[in-house]
Formats: sequence, structure tokens, C-alpha cells
Amino acid sequence: MPQRHSKNAGGMNAEAMTYAERKAMGFGTVQERLGKDSQGNFHDCCLTLAPAVDPVCTPSGFLYSKQAILENLLQQKKENKRKLRVWEEEQRARSDSKLERSLEEEEARKEAFFRVNHEGAAARSSAPDLATAREAPATTSRDAPTRDEREKAADLRAFWLPSKTPEAEKRAEKPSMACRCPASGKKLKLKDLVPVSFARDPDDPKRYIDPLLKDQLTNRDALVVIKATGAVMKKKTYETLVKPDGVYEGSKVSPKDVFELQKGGTGFAAHDRTSQSKKHFAVGIGSGLADVRGQSGSSVSRFGLKFNN
Repeated sequence: MPQRHSKNAGGMNAEAMTYAERKAMGFGTVQERLGKDSQGNFHDCCLTLAPAVDPVCTPSGFLYSKQAILENLLQQKKENKRKLRVWEEEQRARSDSKLERSLEEEEARKEAFFRVNHEGAAARSSAPDLATAREAPATTSRDAPTRDEREKAADLRAFWLPSKTPEAEKRAEKPSMACRCPASGKKLKLKDLVPVSFARDPDDPKRYIDPLLKDQLTNRDALVVIKATGAVMKKKTYETLVKPDGVYEGSKVSPKDVFELQKGGTGFAAHDRTSQSKKHFAVGIGSGLADVRGQSGSSVSRFGLKFNN
């Protein structure tokens, strides 16, 4: 009975590997959930990853230290100005090349006119037409190629040679001068930053509390920021005590003036729905980073794959 070698994937000396072998060699996309230690708290700065100093909040609910976000926005402005200078220089160079090309076309047109009107009938029959004169740049007797150079150029038919390979024109788009939030990527202006003030527990200044209910604020709570005063409270507190009247500490509060603060990490899947890390490894049997099955004397690969040799 003939053996079905094509169906025996993963056997010794087989080209195909099983799922377990590919995972053991580190091939594919590796996913892992981030624990509590890998995530920040609700009062941590998104740039320094430390408790925010003079905290400010964006309309998307991301918290930053005031000095850190100002330095980041200033650096973005400098980078945008640098990109704009590069784009302007490229536009200037492109306009110069267009002017030079138009001058060459005008020179070729004059030369064709001179040949037709001043060199007789023979020159008229051998003179290039105006379209050809436009395409070919004007050349002098010094710039004209010699016979040997023309024959050598005719023999170069290999498209992979640098002289035969065309180059695509690189065109850069005009850079945007807008600054963006480092966490969300949305456009961010300095006037959009809202100062935030956390209410501290009188008994323990390190703890933050709800200014109305006096409950401790944790990473599990959904928090909101009142734009008018910068106060941070639980979302349930706002919806129950502040939203019906639309007034807090003498200031009118509308739904558009309330920002939902980004939650901190807890390590639980039901709470941290987006806290997942992914990384792709293109490490296979021919990468040189793993042992080839049946071709090495070692019994264990560098990625933990055991061989039954």
C-alpha cells in the first residue's frame, strides 16, 4: 500500500511543521494580556507614566502632567516647522527644474527653426520636427556623444543596469501643522487642555476621593471631569446629583462640558478590554535562529522545541 507522504505533515524530514512546532519555534503572532503591573492608574500621566503633576486633561479623557504635555507639543511644533521647510525646498527645486526644462525646450525650438530656414533643403529634410526637438534637449558639438559612445549605448539593453533603470519622482505632501495628542492621535490645541484637581482624603492625602460622596476613587470606577471647575468625580455621582440640576459649585454644567476620564488598569479581562499586547515573529526553520529538525546534534532547540532523535 503506498504511503501518503504529503499527508504526514510534521514528521521527521518533512517540510511542513505542525502548529505546536511553529509555536515552539516562535513563528506567528503572539498575544498576551497585560497585567495590573503593566498598566497605569487613573491619576498617572500618559507620558511620564508617573502620578501626574499639575494634571491637565484632554477632551478624550487622557491625563498628562502639564510640563510634560507642553514640552511634547513644543517638540511637535518644531518638527512640523522642519518638515515644512523641507517641503518648501522641494517645491522650490521642482519649480527650478520646470523653468530649466522650459528654457531647454525654447532653445531646441530655436535651433529647429534655424536649421529649417538657414541650412537649405537637405537640412530641411533631415531636421527633426518640433515635437522631437521639444523632447530632446539642446546639445552642442562638445556635448554630442561620439560614435563609440552611441554604439556602446545601443548595446546596453539590460533593464537592470543603473543607467537603464528609471527613477520615480519623489513628491512629499505638504505637512500638517496641527499638533496631536500622544495617546489618542487626535488633533490637540493648547486651549483644549483642562486643568484637573483631585479631591484628597483628609485622613490620607495619598488617596483621592469623590468630592460629593467622599468615597475613595479607584481604577475600577468610571470617572468624569467637570470642565468648569476641573473636579473629578464618579460618573454615577455626576448622573445622580449634578446632571439633573446642571449646576456644580455655582457653575453651569452641560453634558458637552463633561469629559470621561480614561480608566486605570485592574488586570481583569472584563474591565481592561483593550489591554492586550501583540507581536509578530517571522522566525522559521530557515532563519538561522532555530535548529533544523534532524540536522543538528542538539536535542532541544533555542525556542524549547524538543526533538525525538
